[in-house]
Amino acid sequence: MTKKKPVVSVRVRCEGALHTISITPSGAVVLHDHPDIKADRAFEALGGEPCRCLKVLETWRRGVKLPFYRRDLPAGLRPAFDAGREKAAARRRRNAKADPLSVPFATRAAARVARLAGKALETCSYRRSRTSWAGGNHEVCVRIGDPVISGSSSRVWSHNGKWPGTDSYVSAAVPLQWFSRVWRRGLAVVDGCFVLDVLSEDDKGFTVLAGKQGRGFEVHPARAKIIKAKDGSYRLRWLKGGEQA
Repeated sequence: MTKKKPVVSVRVRCEGALHTISITPSGAVVLHDHPDIKADRAFEALGGEPCRCLKVLETWRRGVKLPFYRRDLPAGLRPAFDAGREKAAARRRRNAKADPLSVPFATRAAARVARLAGKALETCSYRRSRTSWAGGNHEVCVRIGDPVISGSSSRVWSHNGKWPGTDSYVSAAVPLQWFSRVWRRGLAVVDGCFVLDVLSEDDKGFTVLAGKQGRGFEVHPARAKIIKAKDGSYRLRWLKGGEQA
């Protein structure tokens, strides 16, 4: 049986030498100069600095769900990364046309919650890149998990390499119960801030965990109080010492 030719191969500087990394037609990452990846991972687990090749491998895997990791990949791998994401999107579209009952309920519920939360996050007023000559892209990504949020930016350059710019992103995770605890109550976005979860409720309002704008493009989780105003709208007030580590 003949081996399939890789879609693309690049060379990166790793451990003082040029190492080869390939992407197979199935989207797998092959580290040609690291025959024992388990040993490399064990070294990292003991506190060692992961090598460049291993960082590329982890970045590729994270990028499957969090597309903003694309910026950390070697430039030669990005077209293959984009093609892989497009194939995955096409596969999801085909599956969406199939019988919905063939997909486990938990999977369908998680996909719906992540989709609703993603749309809500897109409407928030967090700072976003608006550079025009280079960059200017803004991405949001939501997954199901323990409530957390982060924002950042990456420096990019124009095609001719002369003009700098930035791309920005905000990534969040919400619990599956976000649908009933937050969205159905109309608390998804209050005063331009994304609400990650409701922590408690009393006669004065809701104590929540929400995304707070930091310096630059930074966004971090912090505790806040949501109170219903006389006109029926909600208002958010940050609690002193409510920042999360």
